[in-house]
Amino acid sequence: MDLFVRHRVPSTARGTPVLRVLETSQFLLHEHPDVARVERLVGAFRRDGVLRNPPIVTPLLPPAKAGGGAAQFVVLDGANRITALRDLGAPHVAAQVVRYEQPDIVVSTWRHYVVEAEHPMRERVARRLGLEVVPVSGPAEAEDRLARRGGVAGIVDGQGAAVVGLGGDPIAYAGLLADLVGLYAGTDAIHRIDREDLKALRAEHGQGTLVIFPPIDKADILHLVAGGGRLPAGITRHLVSGRVLRLNVPLEWLQSPETVAAKQRRLDAVAEARWQAHGVRYYAEATYLFDE
Repeated sequence: MDLFVRHRVPSTARGTPVLRVLETSQFLLHEHPDVARVERLVGAFRRDGVLRNPPIVTPLLPPAKAGGGAAQFVVLDGANRITALRDLGAPHVAAQVVRYEQPDIVVSTWRHYVVEAEHPMRERVARRLGLEVVPVSGPAEAEDRLARRGGVAGIVDGQGAAVVGLGGDPIAYAGLLADLVGLYAGTDAIHRIDREDLKALRAEHGQGTLVIFPPIDKADILHLVAGGGRLPAGITRHLVSGRVLRLNVPLEWLQSPETVAAKQRRLDAVAEARWQAHGVRYYAEATYLFDE
């Protein structure tokens, strides 16, 4: 089956999003799930009984190279949703399948602003992980060193900027990155951000430390997953043009004993009916959602 066959072309001429019903065992996570978010999602799924937004996935291998076994899919966005559905025993998930090589799919890394409840980050890094903390001139130099594989991560606090560790491939050091995030995950408040103005961050969130992660590209993600590795939760950020939202798939249906083929036919019919009824709208501009 060609995963990328489109049954119709909408008037936007962008191509119809590819929606597939897949077995939960087919998904490979590139990041660890966030335990607290998974727990909240399990409660929301039980309360609402609906998967509102389908996870976004891409085939690990092209169909021609996948062989005769079940295809595997790398989860680009939705690790917590898939983990929550697995915890609920759902055998299938409705997902949006994309071509990872498309240029309008962009991967970047978040920064973490950590409001410290315990000892300062520098002290924890040196004492618990035994990593060298190398002072640098500022956040720009830290980012430059990380881009050149000159450190595991960067930190910016009241003492200035520094690079943690002496360098290496971020994929080879995925476990070390997980240990680093583990120093504060679950104990300190974490804010995912895309800026580095420490003064503004402190004014908004209080005293804390900015953690900067090395850049990671698509090849890194696929290499990591193929090797069975995972990054810490909340580091990677995938920007996907044409993301499907508010699909609202009933969990009762996903948890039913129907076959994948039967569920796929139902999903196709529902999606086509919404297209025909002009119930699908494409937003080209950046959008704020107030009901997440």
